[in-house]
Amino acid sequence: MQNLANSFVLLTAAKNEAKYIGVTIESVLRQSVLPKAWHIMDDGSTDETADIVRRFARQHNFLHLHTIASRNGGERNFGAQYRAINKAYSLVKAEAFEFVCMLDADIELKSNYYFRSIIDEFERDADLGLAGGYIYERSGDIWKCRPANSPTSVAGGVQMFRRVCFDEIGGYQALMYGGEDWLAQVHAQHAGWKVRSLLHLPVHHYRPTSSAGGRLKGIFRMGMRDASFGSHPAFELVKCARRAREAPVLINPLVRLSGYFWYGLKHKSPVVPSDVVQTLRKEQIQRVFEWTKRPFNRFISSDKALVGRDESLR
Repeated sequence: MQNLANSFVLLTAAKNEAKYIGVTIESVLRQSVLPKAWHIMDDGSTDETADIVRRFARQHNFLHLHTIASRNGGERNFGAQYRAINKAYSLVKAEAFEFVCMLDADIELKSNYYFRSIIDEFERDADLGLAGGYIYERSGDIWKCRPANSPTSVAGGVQMFRRVCFDEIGGYQALMYGGEDWLAQVHAQHAGWKVRSLLHLPVHHYRPTSSAGGRLKGIFRMGMRDASFGSHPAFELVKCARRAREAPVLINPLVRLSGYFWYGLKHKSPVVPSDVVQTLRKEQIQRVFEWTKRPFNRFISSDKALVGRDESLR
């Protein structure tokens, strides 16, 4: 086993995360293995995010705060988030390290051996290009495994890449409606790298998925994102039907479908290459046939394995 000291860098984009970023930083500081450098990009926060990071940075010299000008004021922009990540990566490219990890500013690592465990996984499998933990979100007083989790899909907020893999795919491509993390994953898989999410490494996600700017607005954006990737209409209809019981009940699928069809009215074509769209749609149609063979009560179930698979196909 290699010496893990200085083996990875950590990159975070933060915007108005004063409520959670302290928890994120403390969970990293508890780790058995610390990053060679942690670059936090403050994308024009209007709250105390920068002040909180600055206080920690004065005590830990591997932690670096960078403030970048935001073009959207206090509004969140998912393309801006990944442009900030790419900017952070440009600051460390000249340094020597083997892995690069993205960490959202509202994530708490529950295991103190989180980074060591993932790097161990990379060491065991030379073909592994992308790995990360399992996302848990709060439901009342209970933390529950997010239905979209899948062993073969890593959430963007905790993606750790083997550096040669990340360089090969060219980093993240900023997209108007999100999905940069998924596109990077697809590119990694097309390049022949394995992708693995580790069930034994839970992380707590404090800001519910698509809650930024309002729950319904986030769901609408997810529909637009699906359309921007060229998701097949039949697959989108079936997927939304299966999620009819997700909050807000019944409204969720209608809003998502509205976003999907609204994109079709505003734009002419997907934003990803045609060969990626063709591969995606082929897999999606196969999943639709598999779903329609199941009894209807299972068709709309929240079975984690099925939901995880359909989310990995967007």
